[in-house]
Amino acid sequence: MAEVWKGRDRVLNRTVAIKTLLPQFARDGNFVDRFRREAQAAARLNHPGIVSVFDSGDGDEPYIVMQFIEGRTLADFLASGKKLEPMDAAKIAEDIAEALAAAHAHGVIHRDIKPANVMVTREGQVAVMDFGIARLIAGPETAPQTSAVLGTASYLSPEQAQGQPVDARTDIYSLGVVLYEMLTGRPPFTGDSPMAIAYKQVNATPPTPSSINPEVPPELDAIVMRALSKNPANRYQTGQEFAEDLERARTGGEVKATPLLPVGGEATQVISRPQPTSVLPPSEGPPGSSRKAWVGALLAILVMALLAAAAYLIVTMLTDDGGIQQVRVPDLVGMTREEAEEALAERGLELSTDIGRIRTEDERPGIVLQQQPSPTNLVDPDTEVRIWLSAPPRTFDVPNLEGLTVEEAETALDEAGLTLGAQTEEANQFVEEGHIVNQSPAADDEVPRDTPVDVVVSSGPSLVILPDVTCRSVEGAQAQIQALGLRSTIGDDVDPNPACPGNADLVAAQEPGPGPVDPDTVVVLHRATEPSPSPSESPSPTP
Repeated sequence: MAEVWKGRDRVLNRTVAIKTLLPQFARDGNFVDRFRREAQAAARLNHPGIVSVFDSGDGDEPYIVMQFIEGRTLADFLASGKKLEPMDAAKIAEDIAEALAAAHAHGVIHRDIKPANVMVTREGQVAVMDFGIARLIAGPETAPQTSAVLGTASYLSPEQAQGQPVDARTDIYSLGVVLYEMLTGRPPFTGDSPMAIAYKQVNATPPTPSSINPEVPPELDAIVMRALSKNPANRYQTGQEFAEDLERARTGGEVKATPLLPVGGEATQVISRPQPTSVLPPSEGPPGSSRKAWVGALLAILVMALLAAAAYLIVTMLTDDGGIQQVRVPDLVGMTREEAEEALAERGLELSTDIGRIRTEDERPGIVLQQQPSPTNLVDPDTEVRIWLSAPPRTFDVPNLEGLTVEEAETALDEAGLTLGAQTEEANQFVEEGHIVNQSPAADDEVPRDTPVDVVVSSGPSLVILPDVTCRSVEGAQAQIQALGLRSTIGDDVDPNPACPGNADLVAAQEPGPGPVDPDTVVVLHRATEPSPSPSESPSPTP
Protein backbone atom coordinates (compact mmCIF):
# COMPACT_ATOMS: atom_id res chain seq x y z
CA MET A 1 0.00 0.00 0.00
CA ALA A 2 3.03 2.29 0.04
CA GLU A 3 6.37 3.11 -1.57
CA VAL A 4 9.56 3.74 0.40
CA TRP A 5 12.17 6.20 -0.80
CA LYS A 6 15.69 6.90 0.39
CA GLY A 7 16.07 10.57 1.28
CA ARG A 8 18.38 13.09 2.92
CA ASP A 9 17.51 15.26 5.90
CA ARG A 10 19.37 18.44 4.99
CA VAL A 11 18.76 20.08 8.38
CA LEU A 12 20.23 17.30 10.51
CA ASN A 13 22.47 15.93 7.73
CA ARG A 14 21.32 12.31 7.93
CA THR A 15 19.91 9.68 5.58
CA VAL A 16 16.25 8.80 6.12
CA ALA A 17 13.58 6.50 4.66
CA ILE A 18 10.38 8.17 3.44
CA LYS A 19 7.19 6.13 3.08
CA THR A 20 4.42 7.52 0.86
CA LEU A 21 0.92 6.17 0.31
CA LEU A 22 0.20 4.82 -3.17
CA PRO A 23 -2.15 7.09 -5.16
CA GLN A 24 -5.17 4.79 -4.88
CA PHE A 25 -4.93 4.98 -1.07
CA ALA A 26 -3.85 8.65 -0.88
CA ARG A 27 -7.20 9.66 -2.40
CA ASP A 28 -9.15 7.78 0.29
CA GLY A 29 -9.84 10.03 3.28
CA ASN A 30 -10.21 7.09 5.65
CA PHE A 31 -6.80 5.71 4.68
CA VAL A 32 -5.19 9.13 5.04
CA ASP A 33 -6.67 9.59 8.52
CA ARG A 34 -5.54 6.15 9.65
CA PHE A 35 -2.12 6.68 8.07
CA ARG A 36 -1.74 9.84 10.16
CA ARG A 37 -2.90 8.13 13.35
CA GLU A 38 -0.58 5.19 12.85
CA ALA A 39 2.37 7.52 12.20
CA GLN A 40 1.65 9.28 15.48
CA ALA A 41 1.37 5.97 17.34
CA ALA A 42 4.62 4.64 15.85
CA ALA A 43 6.42 7.88 16.70
CA ARG A 44 5.74 7.23 20.40
CA LEU A 45 7.68 3.95 20.26
CA ASN A 46 11.21 4.60 21.42
CA HIS A 47 13.24 1.39 21.39
CA PRO A 48 16.51 0.45 19.70
CA GLY A 49 14.82 -2.63 18.19
CA ILE A 50 12.09 -0.59 16.47
CA VAL A 51 12.58 1.59 13.40
CA SER A 52 12.12 5.16 14.62
CA VAL A 53 9.60 7.57 13.08
CA PHE A 54 10.88 11.16 12.82
CA ASP A 55 8.12 13.06 11.04
CA SER A 56 4.93 12.75 8.99
CA GLY A 57 2.92 14.99 6.72
CA ASP A 58 -0.39 15.28 4.86
CA GLY A 59 -1.35 16.85 1.59
CA ASP A 60 -1.61 15.31 -1.86
CA GLU A 61 1.00 12.71 -0.92
CA PRO A 62 0.95 11.72 2.77
CA TYR A 63 4.34 10.57 4.01
CA ILE A 64 6.16 9.21 7.05
CA VAL A 65 9.87 9.96 7.59
CA MET A 66 11.64 7.06 9.30
CA GLN A 67 15.06 5.93 10.41
CA PHE A 68 17.15 4.55 7.55
CA ILE A 69 18.61 1.11 8.35
CA GLU A 70 21.79 -0.09 6.68
CA GLY A 71 21.18 -3.81 6.23
CA ARG A 72 18.70 -6.22 4.72
CA THR A 73 15.52 -7.94 5.76
CA LEU A 74 15.53 -11.26 7.56
CA ALA A 75 13.49 -12.61 4.63
CA ASP A 76 16.31 -11.73 2.22
CA PHE A 77 18.81 -13.49 4.48
CA LEU A 78 16.70 -16.65 4.71
CA ALA A 79 16.03 -16.61 0.96
CA SER A 80 19.78 -16.52 0.28
CA GLY A 81 20.03 -20.09 1.57
CA LYS A 82 22.41 -19.22 4.39
CA LYS A 83 21.94 -21.20 7.58
CA LEU A 84 21.57 -19.69 11.03
CA GLU A 85 23.00 -21.46 14.04
CA PRO A 86 20.20 -22.26 16.54
CA MET A 87 21.55 -19.89 19.19
CA ASP A 88 21.99 -17.09 16.63
CA ALA A 89 18.36 -17.57 15.65
CA ALA A 90 17.41 -17.47 19.34
CA LYS A 91 19.31 -14.17 19.77
CA ILE A 92 17.49 -12.57 16.83
CA ALA A 93 14.13 -13.79 18.16
CA GLU A 94 15.01 -12.49 21.64
CA ASP A 95 15.71 -9.01 20.24
CA ILE A 96 12.42 -9.05 18.29
CA ALA A 97 10.54 -10.18 21.41
CA GLU A 98 11.98 -7.29 23.45
CA ALA A 99 10.93 -4.85 20.72
CA LEU A 100 7.42 -6.32 20.75
CA ALA A 101 7.29 -6.03 24.54
CA ALA A 102 8.04 -2.31 24.26
CA ALA A 103 5.36 -1.86 21.61
CA HIS A 104 2.76 -3.86 23.52
CA ALA A 105 3.43 -1.73 26.61
CA HIS A 106 2.19 1.22 24.51
CA GLY A 107 -0.87 -0.68 23.28
CA VAL A 108 0.50 -1.20 19.76
CA ILE A 109 0.01 -4.68 18.24
CA HIS A 110 1.99 -5.36 15.09
CA ARG A 111 -0.27 -8.07 13.61
CA ASP A 112 2.10 -8.77 10.72
CA ILE A 113 5.34 -10.06 12.24
CA LYS A 114 7.25 -11.89 9.52
CA PRO A 115 10.86 -11.99 8.22
CA ALA A 116 10.10 -9.33 5.60
CA ASN A 117 9.26 -6.85 8.40
CA VAL A 118 12.51 -7.42 10.34
CA MET A 119 15.71 -5.63 9.32
CA VAL A 120 19.10 -7.02 10.30
CA THR A 121 22.06 -4.62 10.19
CA ARG A 122 25.59 -5.56 9.24
CA GLU A 123 26.43 -5.65 12.94
CA GLY A 124 23.65 -8.16 13.61
CA GLN A 125 21.27 -5.70 15.27
CA VAL A 126 17.55 -6.18 14.73
CA ALA A 127 15.00 -3.50 13.82
CA VAL A 128 11.27 -4.27 13.50
CA MET A 129 9.47 -2.28 10.80
CA ASP A 130 5.90 -1.33 9.86
CA PHE A 131 4.34 -1.20 13.32
CA GLY A 132 0.62 -0.67 13.05
CA ILE A 133 0.41 -1.09 9.28
CA ALA A 134 -1.43 -4.42 9.49
CA ARG A 135 -3.75 -2.84 12.01
CA LEU A 136 -4.20 0.11 9.65
CA ILE A 137 -5.42 -1.99 6.75
CA ALA A 138 -7.49 -4.35 8.91
CA GLY A 139 -9.72 -1.74 10.48
CA PRO A 140 -13.50 -2.11 10.54
CA GLU A 141 -13.89 0.35 7.67
CA THR A 142 -11.99 -1.89 5.26
CA ALA A 143 -13.20 -5.29 6.46
CA PRO A 144 -15.96 -5.65 3.80
CA GLN A 145 -13.51 -4.80 1.01
CA THR A 146 -10.80 -7.21 2.13
CA SER A 147 -12.71 -10.36 3.13
CA ALA A 148 -12.10 -9.58 6.82
CA VAL A 149 -8.78 -11.42 7.29
CA LEU A 150 -5.58 -9.70 6.22
CA GLY A 151 -1.99 -10.65 6.83
CA THR A 152 0.50 -13.21 5.59
CA ALA A 153 -1.05 -16.67 5.83
CA SER A 154 2.16 -18.45 6.88
CA TYR A 155 2.49 -16.20 9.95
CA LEU A 156 -1.17 -15.72 10.99
CA SER A 157 -2.15 -16.75 14.49
CA PRO A 158 -5.13 -19.16 14.72
CA GLU A 159 -7.37 -16.47 16.18
CA GLN A 160 -6.31 -14.04 13.45
CA ALA A 161 -6.98 -16.63 10.73
CA GLN A 162 -10.50 -17.09 12.11
CA GLY A 163 -11.20 -13.35 12.16
CA GLN A 164 -11.49 -13.29 15.94
CA PRO A 165 -10.39 -10.36 18.15
CA VAL A 166 -6.65 -10.45 18.81
CA ASP A 167 -4.33 -9.11 21.47
CA ALA A 168 -0.57 -8.95 21.97
CA ARG A 169 -0.35 -12.75 22.04
CA THR A 170 -1.05 -12.88 18.31
CA ASP A 171 2.41 -11.32 17.81
CA ILE A 172 3.89 -14.03 20.09
CA TYR A 173 2.50 -16.72 17.76
CA SER A 174 3.81 -14.97 14.64
CA LEU A 175 7.25 -14.59 16.22
CA GLY A 176 7.15 -18.30 17.05
CA VAL A 177 6.61 -18.97 13.32
CA VAL A 178 9.56 -16.71 12.45
CA LEU A 179 11.80 -18.53 14.95
CA TYR A 180 10.62 -21.88 13.55
CA GLU A 181 11.58 -20.74 10.05
CA MET A 182 15.02 -19.52 11.21
CA LEU A 183 15.67 -22.91 12.84
CA THR A 184 14.35 -25.14 10.03
CA GLY A 185 14.53 -23.06 6.85
CA ARG A 186 10.75 -23.09 6.31
CA PRO A 187 7.54 -22.06 8.11
CA PRO A 188 5.68 -24.75 10.07
CA PHE A 189 2.79 -24.83 7.57
CA THR A 190 2.79 -24.64 3.79
CA GLY A 191 0.02 -25.16 1.25
CA ASP A 192 -1.21 -24.53 -2.26
CA SER A 193 -3.20 -21.46 -1.24
CA PRO A 194 -3.40 -18.96 1.62
CA MET A 195 -6.73 -20.52 2.64
CA ALA A 196 -5.14 -23.96 2.92
CA ILE A 197 -2.31 -22.57 5.07
CA ALA A 198 -4.74 -20.64 7.29
CA TYR A 199 -6.75 -23.85 7.79
CA LYS A 200 -3.60 -25.61 9.02
CA GLN A 201 -2.80 -22.71 11.36
CA VAL A 202 -6.15 -23.36 13.08
CA ASN A 203 -6.32 -27.16 13.00
CA ALA A 204 -2.90 -28.78 12.43
CA THR A 205 0.00 -29.39 14.81
CA PRO A 206 3.44 -28.63 13.34
CA PRO A 207 6.35 -31.07 13.64
CA THR A 208 8.98 -30.04 16.16
CA PRO A 209 11.91 -28.01 14.77
CA SER A 210 14.37 -30.73 15.86
CA SER A 211 12.56 -33.29 13.68
CA ILE A 212 13.63 -31.18 10.69
CA ASN A 213 16.93 -29.84 12.01
CA PRO A 214 18.58 -32.23 14.51
CA GLU A 215 20.88 -29.43 15.70
CA VAL A 216 17.97 -27.70 17.45
CA PRO A 217 18.29 -28.34 21.22
CA PRO A 218 15.29 -29.53 23.30
CA GLU A 219 15.07 -26.14 25.05
CA LEU A 220 14.41 -24.32 21.77
CA ASP A 221 11.97 -27.05 20.71
CA ALA A 222 9.96 -26.41 23.88
CA ILE A 223 10.07 -22.62 23.46
CA VAL A 224 8.91 -22.73 19.84
CA MET A 225 6.06 -25.16 20.50
CA ARG A 226 4.82 -23.08 23.44
CA ALA A 227 4.81 -19.94 21.28
CA LEU A 228 2.84 -21.87 18.62
CA SER A 229 0.10 -23.00 21.01
CA LYS A 230 -3.34 -22.77 19.41
CA ASN A 231 -4.83 -21.41 22.63
CA PRO A 232 -3.40 -17.94 23.41
CA ALA A 233 -3.59 -18.70 27.14
CA ASN A 234 -0.98 -21.44 26.68
CA ARG A 235 1.54 -19.20 24.90
CA TYR A 236 3.97 -16.74 26.43
CA GLN A 237 1.78 -13.91 27.66
CA THR A 238 4.22 -11.08 26.89
CA GLY A 239 7.16 -10.45 24.62
CA GLN A 240 9.39 -9.95 27.66
CA GLU A 241 8.47 -13.39 29.00
CA PHE A 242 9.31 -14.86 25.58
CA ALA A 243 12.64 -12.97 25.47
CA GLU A 244 13.65 -14.08 28.96
CA ASP A 245 13.07 -17.75 28.14
CA LEU A 246 15.14 -17.38 24.96
CA GLU A 247 17.93 -15.80 26.97
CA ARG A 248 17.82 -18.71 29.43
CA ALA A 249 18.10 -21.14 26.53
CA ARG A 250 21.11 -19.26 25.12
CA THR A 251 22.92 -19.05 28.45
CA GLY A 252 22.32 -22.63 29.57
CA GLY A 253 19.56 -21.85 32.06
CA GLU A 254 16.39 -23.84 32.68
CA VAL A 255 13.60 -22.63 30.39
CA LYS A 256 10.05 -22.20 31.64
CA ALA A 257 8.51 -23.80 28.56
CA THR A 258 7.44 -27.38 29.26
CA PRO A 259 10.00 -29.80 27.75
CA LEU A 260 8.66 -32.04 25.01
CA LEU A 261 8.51 -35.78 25.56
CA PRO A 262 10.97 -37.71 23.36
CA VAL A 263 9.48 -39.40 20.35
CA GLY A 264 9.34 -43.21 20.53
CA GLY A 265 11.42 -45.54 18.43
CA GLU A 266 11.46 -44.59 14.80
CA ALA A 267 12.65 -47.90 13.38
CA THR A 268 10.97 -48.93 10.15
CA GLN A 269 8.08 -51.33 10.75
CA VAL A 270 6.35 -53.71 8.34
CA ILE A 271 2.65 -53.00 8.32
CA SER A 272 0.53 -56.00 7.43
CA ARG A 273 -1.84 -55.74 4.50
CA PRO A 274 -5.40 -55.08 5.70
CA GLN A 275 -7.85 -57.91 5.31
CA PRO A 276 -10.62 -57.41 2.73
CA THR A 277 -14.10 -56.75 4.07
CA SER A 278 -16.08 -59.92 4.56
CA VAL A 279 -19.83 -60.46 4.79
CA LEU A 280 -20.48 -62.67 7.79
CA PRO A 281 -23.55 -64.89 8.04
CA PRO A 282 -25.98 -64.06 10.85
CA SER A 283 -25.26 -65.95 14.02
CA GLU A 284 -27.84 -68.24 15.45
CA GLY A 285 -28.21 -67.32 19.07
CA PRO A 286 -30.05 -69.35 21.63
CA PRO A 287 -33.83 -68.97 21.85
CA GLY A 288 -34.94 -65.77 23.57
CA SER A 289 -31.65 -63.93 22.99
CA SER A 290 -33.42 -61.21 20.96
CA ARG A 291 -35.74 -60.40 23.88
CA LYS A 292 -32.76 -60.15 26.27
CA ALA A 293 -31.02 -57.67 23.92
CA TRP A 294 -34.08 -55.40 23.92
CA VAL A 295 -34.29 -55.47 27.71
CA GLY A 296 -30.58 -54.54 27.98
CA ALA A 297 -31.01 -51.63 25.58
CA LEU A 298 -33.98 -50.26 27.54
CA LEU A 299 -32.04 -50.47 30.80
CA ALA A 300 -29.09 -48.59 29.23
CA ILE A 301 -31.40 -45.82 28.00
CA LEU A 302 -32.97 -45.54 31.45
CA VAL A 303 -29.56 -45.22 33.14
CA MET A 304 -28.46 -42.51 30.67
CA ALA A 305 -31.66 -40.57 31.30
CA LEU A 306 -31.10 -40.69 35.05
CA LEU A 307 -27.51 -39.46 34.63
CA ALA A 308 -28.65 -36.59 32.40
CA ALA A 309 -31.25 -35.55 34.96
CA ALA A 310 -28.65 -35.61 37.73
CA ALA A 311 -26.28 -33.48 35.68
CA TYR A 312 -29.07 -30.99 34.99
CA LEU A 313 -29.83 -30.69 38.70
CA ILE A 314 -26.13 -30.09 39.53
CA VAL A 315 -25.77 -27.37 36.91
CA THR A 316 -28.99 -25.72 38.09
CA MET A 317 -27.78 -25.71 41.67
CA LEU A 318 -24.47 -24.09 40.73
CA THR A 319 -25.98 -21.41 38.52
CA ASP A 320 -28.99 -20.33 40.57
CA ASP A 321 -28.93 -17.31 42.87
CA GLY A 322 -27.54 -19.39 45.69
CA GLY A 323 -24.59 -20.68 43.58
CA ILE A 324 -21.20 -19.19 42.76
CA GLN A 325 -21.40 -15.52 41.85
CA GLN A 326 -18.72 -14.50 39.39
CA VAL A 327 -16.95 -11.15 39.76
CA ARG A 328 -15.57 -8.72 37.20
CA VAL A 329 -11.79 -8.34 36.96
CA PRO A 330 -10.73 -4.72 37.70
CA ASP A 331 -8.43 -2.77 35.40
CA LEU A 332 -5.03 -2.82 37.13
CA VAL A 333 -2.92 -1.13 34.44
CA GLY A 334 -1.18 1.95 35.84
CA MET A 335 -1.33 0.78 39.47
CA THR A 336 1.52 -0.24 41.73
CA ARG A 337 1.70 -3.83 42.96
CA GLU A 338 0.23 -2.86 46.35
CA GLU A 339 -2.64 -0.95 44.72
CA ALA A 340 -3.37 -3.88 42.40
CA GLU A 341 -3.39 -6.34 45.29
CA GLU A 342 -5.80 -4.12 47.23
CA ALA A 343 -8.11 -3.66 44.21
CA LEU A 344 -8.24 -7.44 43.70
CA ALA A 345 -8.88 -8.14 47.37
CA GLU A 346 -11.88 -5.79 47.33
CA ARG A 347 -13.49 -8.09 44.74
CA GLY A 348 -12.47 -11.35 46.36
CA LEU A 349 -9.67 -12.05 43.88
CA GLU A 350 -6.03 -12.87 44.50
CA LEU A 351 -2.79 -11.57 43.06
CA SER A 352 -0.66 -14.31 41.52
CA THR A 353 2.81 -14.70 42.98
CA ASP A 354 4.11 -15.28 39.44
CA ILE A 355 4.68 -11.62 38.58
CA GLY A 356 6.21 -10.84 35.19
CA ARG A 357 8.55 -8.00 34.29
CA ILE A 358 8.64 -5.79 31.19
CA ARG A 359 11.73 -3.64 30.73
CA THR A 360 10.86 -0.14 29.54
CA GLU A 361 12.20 3.41 29.60
CA ASP A 362 8.76 4.97 29.36
CA GLU A 363 7.40 4.16 32.80
CA ARG A 364 8.81 4.28 36.30
CA PRO A 365 9.58 0.83 37.73
CA GLY A 366 6.89 -1.12 39.57
CA ILE A 367 3.85 -0.06 37.55
CA VAL A 368 1.38 -2.61 36.13
CA LEU A 369 1.65 -2.68 32.33
CA GLN A 370 -0.34 -5.84 31.55
CA GLN A 371 -2.61 -8.29 33.31
CA GLN A 372 -4.22 -11.69 32.74
CA PRO A 373 -7.23 -12.19 32.77
CA SER A 374 -8.01 -8.95 30.99
CA PRO A 375 -10.10 -6.21 32.63
CA THR A 376 -13.91 -6.62 32.66
CA ASN A 377 -13.72 -10.45 32.35
CA LEU A 378 -16.05 -12.38 34.65
CA VAL A 379 -14.23 -14.95 36.82
CA ASP A 380 -14.88 -17.07 39.90
CA PRO A 381 -13.98 -15.72 43.36
CA ASP A 382 -10.45 -16.49 44.56
CA THR A 383 -9.20 -16.50 40.93
CA GLU A 384 -5.53 -15.53 40.67
CA VAL A 385 -4.77 -12.55 38.44
CA ARG A 386 -1.28 -12.32 37.01
CA ILE A 387 0.34 -8.93 36.40
CA TRP A 388 3.43 -7.67 34.57
CA LEU A 389 5.29 -4.77 36.21
CA SER A 390 7.52 -2.22 34.51
CA ALA A 391 11.22 -2.72 35.12
CA PRO A 392 14.19 -0.50 34.29
CA PRO A 393 15.97 -1.32 31.03
CA ARG A 394 18.88 -3.72 31.28
CA THR A 395 22.07 -1.66 31.52
CA PHE A 396 25.52 -2.29 30.10
CA ASP A 397 28.91 -0.88 31.13
CA VAL A 398 30.50 1.49 28.63
CA PRO A 399 34.05 0.32 27.79
CA ASN A 400 37.02 2.68 27.82
CA LEU A 401 37.70 3.62 24.18
CA GLU A 402 40.41 6.25 24.64
CA GLY A 403 43.54 5.40 22.67
CA LEU A 404 41.76 2.81 20.49
CA THR A 405 41.28 3.04 16.74
CA VAL A 406 37.74 3.42 15.42
CA GLU A 407 37.73 -0.23 14.29
CA GLU A 408 38.91 -1.43 17.70
CA ALA A 409 36.31 0.75 19.43
CA GLU A 410 33.54 -0.65 17.20
CA THR A 411 34.52 -4.21 18.16
CA ALA A 412 34.68 -3.35 21.87
CA LEU A 413 31.26 -1.68 21.76
CA ASP A 414 29.71 -4.59 19.89
CA GLU A 415 30.99 -7.01 22.53
CA ALA A 416 29.53 -4.74 25.23
CA GLY A 417 26.09 -4.60 23.56
CA LEU A 418 26.49 -0.97 22.46
CA THR A 419 26.97 0.82 19.13
CA LEU A 420 29.36 3.38 17.74
CA GLY A 421 27.74 6.81 17.50
CA ALA A 422 28.90 10.07 15.92
CA GLN A 423 32.57 10.55 15.07
CA THR A 424 34.21 13.98 15.12
CA GLU A 425 37.83 14.89 14.48
CA GLU A 426 40.00 17.10 16.64
CA ALA A 427 43.65 18.03 16.41
CA ASN A 428 45.66 16.63 19.29
CA GLN A 429 49.35 16.85 20.05
CA PHE A 430 49.48 13.79 22.28
CA VAL A 431 47.15 11.21 20.69
CA GLU A 432 48.15 9.48 17.46
CA GLU A 433 46.14 10.28 14.36
CA GLY A 434 43.12 7.96 13.95
CA HIS A 435 42.94 7.09 17.64
CA ILE A 436 40.17 8.13 20.02
CA VAL A 437 40.73 11.17 22.24
CA ASN A 438 37.43 11.32 24.10
CA GLN A 439 34.03 9.60 24.32
CA SER A 440 30.47 10.19 25.47
CA PRO A 441 29.02 8.49 27.52
CA ALA A 442 32.15 8.14 29.61
CA ALA A 443 33.85 4.84 30.39
CA ASP A 444 32.15 2.71 33.08
CA ASP A 445 28.83 4.55 32.74
CA GLU A 446 25.80 2.21 32.77
CA VAL A 447 23.51 2.66 29.76
CA PRO A 448 20.74 0.67 27.99
CA ARG A 449 21.68 -1.83 25.32
CA ASP A 450 22.44 -0.47 21.82
CA THR A 451 23.13 3.02 23.20
CA PRO A 452 25.34 4.89 20.69
CA VAL A 453 28.68 6.07 22.07
CA ASP A 454 30.01 9.22 20.40
CA VAL A 455 33.78 9.54 19.98
CA VAL A 456 36.31 12.27 19.22
CA VAL A 457 39.09 11.03 16.93
CA SER A 458 42.54 12.63 16.80
CA SER A 459 43.53 14.14 13.48
CA GLY A 460 47.12 14.43 14.70
CA PRO A 461 49.09 17.55 15.63
CA SER A 462 48.20 20.72 13.75
CA LEU A 463 50.37 23.82 13.17
CA VAL A 464 49.24 27.44 13.29
CA ILE A 465 50.92 30.22 11.28
CA LEU A 466 51.82 32.98 13.73
CA PRO A 467 51.90 36.44 12.09
CA ASP A 468 54.20 39.36 12.95
CA VAL A 469 52.37 41.40 15.59
CA THR A 470 55.19 43.84 16.42
CA CYS A 471 54.42 47.54 16.15
CA ARG A 472 50.77 46.81 16.94
CA SER A 473 49.04 47.84 20.12
CA VAL A 474 49.20 45.20 22.82
CA GLU A 475 45.39 44.87 22.85
CA GLY A 476 45.24 44.47 19.05
CA ALA A 477 48.03 41.87 19.07
CA GLN A 478 46.30 39.85 21.78
CA ALA A 479 43.00 39.85 19.86
CA GLN A 480 44.73 38.68 16.67
CA ILE A 481 46.52 35.84 18.50
CA GLN A 482 43.33 34.75 20.26
CA ALA A 483 41.48 34.58 16.93
CA LEU A 484 44.02 31.97 15.81
CA GLY A 485 43.23 29.76 18.80
CA LEU A 486 46.48 30.64 20.56
CA ARG A 487 47.15 32.19 23.97
CA SER A 488 49.32 35.18 24.79
CA THR A 489 51.00 36.71 27.82
CA ILE A 490 52.85 39.96 28.56
CA GLY A 491 56.59 39.61 29.05
CA ASP A 492 59.33 41.96 30.27
CA ASP A 493 59.86 45.35 28.71
CA VAL A 494 62.56 45.52 26.08
CA ASP A 495 64.39 48.24 24.21
CA PRO A 496 62.31 50.15 21.68
CA ASN A 497 62.00 48.55 18.26
CA PRO A 498 63.58 50.84 15.61
CA ALA A 499 60.86 49.72 13.19
CA CYS A 500 58.13 51.23 15.34
CA PRO A 501 59.54 54.24 17.22
CA GLY A 502 57.61 56.83 19.09
CA ASN A 503 55.11 54.76 21.05
CA ALA A 504 55.95 52.78 24.16
CA ASP A 505 52.50 51.07 24.18
CA LEU A 506 53.27 49.08 21.01
CA VAL A 507 54.62 45.52 20.90
CA ALA A 508 58.36 45.84 20.47
CA ALA A 509 59.08 42.09 20.25
CA GLN A 510 57.35 38.70 20.30
CA GLU A 511 58.34 35.16 21.26
CA PRO A 512 58.28 33.04 19.20
CA GLY A 513 58.68 35.00 16.04
CA PRO A 514 56.41 34.84 12.99
CA GLY A 515 55.98 31.38 11.42
CA PRO A 516 54.38 27.96 12.08
CA VAL A 517 53.85 27.07 15.77
CA ASP A 518 52.05 24.33 17.72
CA PRO A 519 48.41 24.97 18.67
CA ASP A 520 49.29 25.00 22.38
CA THR A 521 52.01 27.63 21.99
CA VAL A 522 51.83 30.66 24.34
CA VAL A 523 53.01 33.84 22.59
CA VAL A 524 54.96 36.26 24.79
CA LEU A 525 54.51 39.96 23.93
CA HIS A 526 57.15 42.55 25.02
CA ARG A 527 56.44 46.25 25.32
CA ALA A 528 59.12 48.89 24.59
CA THR A 529 60.75 50.64 27.57
CA GLU A 530 59.96 54.31 28.16
CA PRO A 531 62.69 56.47 26.50
CA SER A 532 64.86 58.39 29.04
CA PRO A 533 64.49 62.20 28.79
CA SER A 534 67.64 63.85 27.28
CA PRO A 535 69.34 66.39 29.67
CA SER A 536 68.82 70.07 28.63
CA GLU A 537 71.91 72.26 28.22
CA SER A 538 72.34 74.96 30.89
CA PRO A 539 72.83 78.55 29.53
CA SER A 540 76.37 79.86 29.32
CA PRO A 541 77.31 82.37 32.03
CA THR A 542 77.50 85.92 30.85
CA PRO A 543 80.93 87.25 31.07
